[in-house]
Amino acid sequence: TISAVASSLSGNTGGGLTTVAAPDVPPPYMKTYIPPSIQRKLEAGAFRRLCNHLRDRSDAVQNIDLMTVSGFCRNCLSKWLVMEARSLSNEIKSGDDNDISSQEEKEWIMQSLDALGYDEAAEEVYGCMYADWKKAHAKKASEEQMQFYNLSKPLHATHDKSLLSTRAEKPTAPLQSSNDADTAITPTTAPGKQAAALRSDVCCEDVDNLSSAADVSCAIPGSTVKMSAQIPPPPQGGMSFTVGVLTVSDRAFSGAYISGDLSGPALEKTLKLKAEQINSKYGNGFIKIEVTNRGVVPDEMEEISSTLKSWTSTCDLILTTGGTGFAPRDVTPEATQSIISRECSGLMSWAYAECSVVQPLSSLSRGTAGICDKTMVVNLPGSPKGVGQMLDILFPLLLHAVKDLQD
Repeated sequence: TISAVASSLSGNTGGGLTTVAAPDVPPPYMKTYIPPSIQRKLEAGAFRRLCNHLRDRSDAVQNIDLMTVSGFCRNCLSKWLVMEARSLSNEIKSGDDNDISSQEEKEWIMQSLDALGYDEAAEEVYGCMYADWKKAHAKKASEEQMQFYNLSKPLHATHDKSLLSTRAEKPTAPLQSSNDADTAITPTTAPGKQAAALRSDVCCEDVDNLSSAADVSCAIPGSTVKMSAQIPPPPQGGMSFTVGVLTVSDRAFSGAYISGDLSGPALEKTLKLKAEQINSKYGNGFIKIEVTNRGVVPDEMEEISSTLKSWTSTCDLILTTGGTGFAPRDVTPEATQSIISRECSGLMSWAYAECSVVQPLSSLSRGTAGICDKTMVVNLPGSPKGVGQMLDILFPLLLHAVKDLQD
């Protein structure tokens, strides 16, 4: 019977049921063993590392994507910093904070906290004034990003705007305190500079090991690709090479875009970022890239192929963007195949398979890669986002391909 089973489980062989005692749950470690003043410093240090982490990923991680995934963004961190300043000021005023010795210091700190506004807090979180960060790193949200952002609104943090208003004038001069250095944490990189491979500085593995692929992330705004295979380190001794960037688009060629060609500049920017990431590890100049040829051509077989062929005399690597889809005028792969002597089909198949983890439609791209004389030619998608995604995956391998052709 059920009673018998319950009795046997409880260790009671008599006639009644006994209550099984819940196992002892130890108290939270930090609340038990870490003094409150030290715990606050730990929390402050964690906040500083979070800010540094986001500064290092200013281009790759947009605020709209943070809001969509987690319900908060850099602006929320800035507002929380202001709200905590208000709370701490009230705490000092009520006499609950006994760490401040003199009345002068107490009044100065309260004034500083009450004068802290959103702009000053945002400068601390972003590593620069918000307007400057926005100009340098913010990107216009896509329709897909806005759709997911709106769907995630129930997750979004809310803030009491009345607490964000300043309550005092800024102090005329800083107050020197012996405690200022206790919680200082050196930034991992300069504000706005992109961290190599966008990996956390503490998670899972030694971040100095660039050959590990367990946590290599693509620098794609709003998405992350986890690589399933080993990513090789750059060629020994470094290298320098020349690049041609060719945009294939009827509309870009005819000037139909008000903003002009976006994919070509995005490709160049991503190349520069990739080189900087490696150079930050191996030293300035370890990887040198010079874009010697730039151009925009219409979706015409002859113009594409003739441009590619003429550039092989000056470029070690040619990257095209656009014309790789299924539309009748998407002929970039065919134009490329007409001038290459050896196709590298495995390279592109692997790249599309990796990208499909984030964007299943990436496998519909027909881009190809191959060798013409001693030049590597690679077709990339036509969107700036697709260009970044593919280069994140292909760049480490293209370095070795170009190096082999140079040798």
